[in-house]
Amino acid sequence: MPNTNSYFSSTTGYSGEQQLIDSLVIEQIAMFGVDLMYMPRENINLDRLLHESTKDVFKMAMPIPMYIKSFDGYDNSIEILSKFVVRSSDELTLIMSRSQWTTYYAPYVKSMYNVQSGRDPLANNNPLEGQTSRRPKEGDLIFFPFDNGIFEVKYVQFDQPFFQLGKGYIFEMQCEKFEYSGEDFQTGIPQIDEVAARSEFPKFEFVFETGGTGTFQFQERVKIYDTTSLEEFQLHDDSGLIDRVPVVEANVATWNLPERKLGVTDLTDLGALKPNLETGNVDIQKFDTSLVVGQTSGARWTTAKSGQQPKAFDDADQIQEEFNRIKIYDPTDANIDFGFY
Repeated sequence: MPNTNSYFSSTTGYSGEQQLIDSLVIEQIAMFGVDLMYMPRENINLDRLLHESTKDVFKMAMPIPMYIKSFDGYDNSIEILSKFVVRSSDELTLIMSRSQWTTYYAPYVKSMYNVQSGRDPLANNNPLEGQTSRRPKEGDLIFFPFDNGIFEVKYVQFDQPFFQLGKGYIFEMQCEKFEYSGEDFQTGIPQIDEVAARSEFPKFEFVFETGGTGTFQFQERVKIYDTTSLEEFQLHDDSGLIDRVPVVEANVATWNLPERKLGVTDLTDLGALKPNLETGNVDIQKFDTSLVVGQTSGARWTTAKSGQQPKAFDDADQIQEEFNRIKIYDPTDANIDFGFY
C-alpha cells in the first residue's frame, strides 16, 4: 500500500526533532515574552448539573512566561456604556509552552484541587468538579502587570500550529478583561487581592449613627454583630438559609467619615430583608441595627441603615418599591423571611 515519505513527513517526526521545536518555542517565549501571574479558579458549592458555582476563590498566583501574540495593542479595544457601568472589552491572545506547563505548573494545580476536595495530593483530579491540570482552564485568570489588569481565559486552543511533526507545543489562550462579580482573592499580592475594592461590583453599605469611635482602614477586616436582641443573626449564605450566625465578617472597600458611610465587600453571610410588622413591606434590612468593629483599626460604629451601595443607573430601589405595592403580605406566615404571597 502506498504511503507518504517517512523521511520528509510533516505530520510525524523523530523525538529529537520534536524536542528541537519545543526548545525553540521555549527560547522564543523567554526572549520576547513577559512574566504574567496565572491564577487557577477554585469552584465553591459547584452545581454539577449546571456546572456553575455560587462563589469562586483564587488562592494561587503562579508566575509563568508567556508571549503576547496581540503585541500591538488590545484586541477589540472599545469601551461600552452599559446599564450598570462603563465596560471595557479589551482582549489578549497569550501563548505559553505546553511542556513547561506540564513540567512545572500542572503539579501545583493538581495538588491544589486535590487538597480542596480532600483527596491525596497525587490523586487524579475530578473533571466533574471543574478540575483539570492537564492544560490551562477556561475561567482561570491572568494578571497583566503593565496596567494592573486582570484577564479571564475564555478559550484555550491546543492545535495551533496544527500538529507540527505530529505534536503540539503551545497553549494559545484567548483572554478577555475580567469583570468582578463577587469572587474571593487570597493570593497575597496586593494588586490582585484589592480587585474587589477597586471594582464597581455592588458593595454593601452601612450608614452609621453618631457617636462612633475610630476610623476604618482600607481593606481591613470588620466584624458585624447583632445588637437588637440576645439572639444571633438569621441570614443567608451561598448555600441557602442559615438559622443562626453569631458574627458576620467583611472587608472595607470605602469609608466616608463625614457622612458616616462604610462600603464593604466579601460578606461571609448575606443580610436578608425582613417584613416591617407595621406596613408589611419587606424593607427592613437585618443589618440595620448592628455593631461594626474594625479588626485592625479598632473602630466601633452602630448602624442606623444598611443596604446595597447605590450606583449609577441602579433601579433596584424602584423595583423593590413597585414590588412592595403589588404584593400581598400574610402576617400569619411563620417564615418571617417569606411572609407574603
